Amino acid sequence: MRFRPDCYFSHVATLFPWYWRFLGLPLSRAKGMCVDRIPFSLVEIMIWSGVACSLILIAITATGGWSRLRRSRLMYAALVSGPILLVLMGMGQGAFPMSLAPTAWRQPLAEAFPGMPIPYPLFRRELDRREVRLLASFSPAYYESLSEEEILHGCDLSLDTVLAGLGLQPGRAVGKMKPMGPLTTLLGLSYGGPAFHDPFFGEMAMVRPEDHPAPRYWRLLGVCHEAAHAKGFTRELDAEILTQLALSRSPDVRYRMLGDIMYLRKSGERIHYPEYLRREIRACWDSLERVEARQPVVRFLKKAAIKLGFQNSGGKYGTRAGSERWNPDHPFYATLAGLWSKPAAGRGMAGAGDGP
Repeated sequence: MRFRPDCYFSHVATLFPWYWRFLGLPLSRAKGMCVDRIPFSLVEIMIWSGVACSLILIAITATGGWSRLRRSRLMYAALVSGPILLVLMGMGQGAFPMSLAPTAWRQPLAEAFPGMPIPYPLFRRELDRREVRLLASFSPAYYESLSEEEILHGCDLSLDTVLAGLGLQPGRAVGKMKPMGPLTTLLGLSYGGPAFHDPFFGEMAMVRPEDHPAPRYWRLLGVCHEAAHAKGFTRELDAEILTQLALSRSPDVRYRMLGDIMYLRKSGERIHYPEYLRREIRACWDSLERVEARQPVVRFLKKAAIKLGFQNSGGKYGTRAGSERWNPDHPFYATLAGLWSKPAAGRGMAGAGDGP
């Protein structure tokens, strides 16, 4: 019998609810309680430590001191643990099929909840409806009043409600979004990931505004997106679907406003935004150009990542390109339409008037 990865992972996905209930969730909660109390980025410190240990090992080997190092068991164990830690952290990110991150094995939401095909005219009509609602109800004061700390708490609660409405097991309570350190900022901006949830330690972090100027809505949506990851959903598309549902079902009009922005900006269509947002976007573009001019290493690594095919892309987030032909079974929009079309699910997951 030949080994087939798809067969193996289908069995793992079947067993995942049991893993999550008895091991994954308790472990996630324990790690979260610890890492949220640490004021600095633990991931940053661990990467620096792993790199330093690796460089020291290379230097010792190059100077012929390997046998002498082996005789010092404590020093040997300490130095070897550095590269081992880097390998384990890399294997635990859920970014590839054979990842050691168990949350990457769970059934994708688009498969667990098959979508409802959306003809393009219906999709365009929903975009127009949300665009009109955003233009009519947008309030700069409301928009500016929502902080990253507040939306982290609000999305944490809203995501729990969404998961319960979907009949899925809950995730850990999410309490802290940390600023990324210098090394994780360099890696994140080069790869195209200015925020992260680390499945290995359970830590969430986002790039500092001065290192990557971005509109307020981008940072607020990013906080909610990473919180969805921390609930146990490693895939980017799963986190985006849960973020949209969490924002749409919130009783807070500011969250629903962000939900409209998210739904519209992922569409790849020509959208009219409130003038306040347009000015903010233009100002951030200008600021980003000035900041990137002072980041030659980031520019070099970004070009290398693009050339090698490592650069992050919007496709895995369910974001459409402007030139992309409309797919009635689009995994993001069709999955949402399918969920919103079900009366029981609609009451638990959609805000007033949501869904095509």
